[in-house]
Amino acid sequence: MKRIVFIFSLLSVICSAQEFVVMTYNIRCDTPQDGVNSWSEGNRKERALTLITEQQPAILGVQEALYNQVEDLETKLAEYQRIGVGRDDGNKKGEHMALFFRKDMFKLLDSGNFWLSQTPEIPSKGWDATCCNRICTWVKLQYAGREFFVFNTHFDHEGQQAQQQSAKLILQKIKEIAKKKPVILMGDFNMTPDNLSVQLIAKKLYDTRYVASEEIKNKGTFNAFRTNEPLKGHIDYIFTTPDIKTIHYQIIDKLIDKLYPSDHLPVVVTLKL
Repeated sequence: MKRIVFIFSLLSVICSAQEFVVMTYNIRCDTPQDGVNSWSEGNRKERALTLITEQQPAILGVQEALYNQVEDLETKLAEYQRIGVGRDDGNKKGEHMALFFRKDMFKLLDSGNFWLSQTPEIPSKGWDATCCNRICTWVKLQYAGREFFVFNTHFDHEGQQAQQQSAKLILQKIKEIAKKKPVILMGDFNMTPDNLSVQLIAKKLYDTRYVASEEIKNKGTFNAFRTNEPLKGHIDYIFTTPDIKTIHYQIIDKLIDKLYPSDHLPVVVTLKL
């Protein structure tokens, strides 16, 4: 009898060990003009780091992080390994779509980047995008004996062709890079769920928000730092392949010192391989 209890207990531990928390968070670039909401001058850095550490993600994907912000995160998140490059030179210049993962949980097997353009191997704008270079950073990890991939990106906010072609490119790259391994795709898509480009991805991957209630899954993720106004469109996502189970989904709308830590809300999910 004791042996049976032990076996069931062991199986329970193994099953729970395969669950982990994933967080996507557009932390808003460090811009002095943000005043009280500035990363450095307004001390928003501390608010964002408090929120992140409270959630204890095993994997964190950030968007809009300038290199000094990446360094701030690395200093505080010492138990994490960071992967990612600047979108403007493939090194440190420009915003990073950095991925952080717990070194004690995951083994890094491979990593890379590609740009959302017709020349994805070099820093570049794509199609009708006029604002910025856009990049996707990915890692191949091993956890509990299983290999899987994580992709983190930030879509263009204006060019409809760029959005659509970027969605197609990301799906193509996932197929090429991950092949048939499990995949997590996260980021700031700059598009609401009714957008055709989001729907292109939703046809191939599972939108984790669908495990949530109607109220939560339709909640906006952009706040523009306005604490007394309704949240705007849902534009931040975590998608997975069907072989990854979504256990829990939430959008964190917490204020710290009566302020938002970013102009976006983080999306946090519990997943199981």
